[in-house]
Amino acid sequence: MNKQELIALVKELLQEENLENRNEDLQLLRREYKYLLGRDEDSFAEQEETDKFIALFNELAKKEPKLLSSPYEEKKKIIEAARKLLDKKEILAANKDLDKLSDDFRKAGRSGSKEQDDELWNEFRQVKDAFYAKKKAFFEELDKSNAEKRAKKEDIIERAKKVIEMENIREANAQMDALRKEWKEVGYSGKGDEYLWKDFAKAMDEFQEKKKERHGEMLKLFEERAAKKEELIKNARILLANSEFSEEEITKVKNLRNEYKAIGFAGKEKDDELYQRFNEVIQKYFEEMKFYKD
Repeated sequence: MNKQELIALVKELLQEENLENRNEDLQLLRREYKYLLGRDEDSFAEQEETDKFIALFNELAKKEPKLLSSPYEEKKKIIEAARKLLDKKEILAANKDLDKLSDDFRKAGRSGSKEQDDELWNEFRQVKDAFYAKKKAFFEELDKSNAEKRAKKEDIIERAKKVIEMENIREANAQMDALRKEWKEVGYSGKGDEYLWKDFAKAMDEFQEKKKERHGEMLKLFEERAAKKEELIKNARILLANSEFSEEEITKVKNLRNEYKAIGFAGKEKDDELYQRFNEVIQKYFEEMKFYKD
């Protein structure tokens, strides 16, 4: 390739954004550059073309620094970069980087002699073997960890199913919240994790449906209890209106208290107000009884 062709090639490469697929052209330019630097030109015209090529080559070298290094130096740098990956904790990212370095090593070209190339390859392969051994150990440990996580999640699912059968909804709700937190703390368990989540989500949904159903039942029960308490308040007012203060009547008033207590809680929205009304009537009855007897 003459100098004009070399100059045209450099200009072409300067226009490209990515030179990864032009490795053979880069090697050719590197060889010609070193050859021309050590050659004495016979004429001014030839020297002018040489200078032009060198100037363009140096401009391209700013874009592709490896042009100024030999294949041997490039491979040494690649080996050192690969060796640093052995200390990298992110194995998957490091593996991707090693694949890129392997491609760069192949593209670096021959370093001079077969013996030297074999020596460099053996050195690079030893680093790769060490990395793959580390990678294997990492995935073995990951598989073990994921198996333990899956076992924990399966246990959580079984416990969630038992929570669904609990009668005490308040306690069951607290336990389900604790299981949900525990599930999150376990973390991702690898392949199949989404199926475990579906089972756990199903158990949580069933619990929510039961809680909803029990809430409806509880509201109905509260309504029934509130109606009974309203009836007792009505009866208490009737006794207060009569105010005979006979032994039989006094016994009825006292029994109303026991009946009211036996009915049970009627919901936070009504229970306090109902008790206040009931208690006012009962207290007024006994206050009037005291005044009457005195």
